[in-house]
Amino acid sequence: MITTKHIALGVAAVSIIAAGCSSADVAATVDGSDIPQSAVLGIRVGAADEASVAAEQYRSDLSRLIFTESMVTAAEADFGLTDLGTPEAREAYLATAGSAEQEYLRSISDDPTLTDAAVEVVVTQLMLRTEVREALAADEDVLGGVWQNDRHTLMEVCASHVLVASEAEAFDVLSRLDTGEDLAAVAADVSLDIASVGGALPCPLSPASFVGPFSTAVADAPVGEYTAPVETQFGWHIILVGSRESPQSLAELAEDPVRWLPSETIDSYWNAWINEVVDRADIEVRSDIGTWYPPVDGIIPPDPSP
Repeated sequence: MITTKHIALGVAAVSIIAAGCSSADVAATVDGSDIPQSAVLGIRVGAADEASVAAEQYRSDLSRLIFTESMVTAAEADFGLTDLGTPEAREAYLATAGSAEQEYLRSISDDPTLTDAAVEVVVTQLMLRTEVREALAADEDVLGGVWQNDRHTLMEVCASHVLVASEAEAFDVLSRLDTGEDLAAVAADVSLDIASVGGALPCPLSPASFVGPFSTAVADAPVGEYTAPVETQFGWHIILVGSRESPQSLAELAEDPVRWLPSETIDSYWNAWINEVVDRADIEVRSDIGTWYPPVDGIIPPDPSP
């Protein structure tokens, strides 16, 4: 989904602030908030104590807790997002979560090594991502920057296409269409894209959702006219753009930014926010566990005893 180093979180716990813990009970602190050892052990089935979990696994789980505690703290400071860890908030999120998120949660639930508490904190983590992405999409600086520098990405298109293996076949398709054959019928007859029934692509989508040459074509082609053959790594396409819309002002963009901003654009700001959040966090790990090492965004083991 996201390839930056900070977002490979897997299972993580959220808002695990403990008061009055002795130093032996605290595995790490993030901006002064304690991550108790019980929170780390609570991720794994059968993790009765630190010795019952492989040292590398323990450090990995703790690193994930550190990542998420950093994000929760920053989400409240930067966007005023609070109460993300409550049962009510989780229930509300699950009622609206998308299919990809539901599938990911099923994979966590089906993992026999993970506890119910682990599932709950993953729900919170996914909810955090949703809320922060929406907050970033509505940020005035983000919208102003996109409007000034990347206005061409603010577009919704509805399009259909016929995909064939060669340029010669594409010209044959174009000839059939020019003589009045229906694109849906031609697509059903010869198109290699069997997932797009009648050649119709999901609607609406941002041009940025498509591969390079196809993206350029749907962004620039006259509406209602067939394109010349367009080559991509999948083959050759004849494309028909049925409609294309974009916001006419920054104010219109700000009224519904999630509609207009491509997911890839929001993801880029989300990635940058995560990188900045973890870099600015004050992170300390208990010395017998290891040392937080920013160059790898993880915990390195303590030096062996002499």
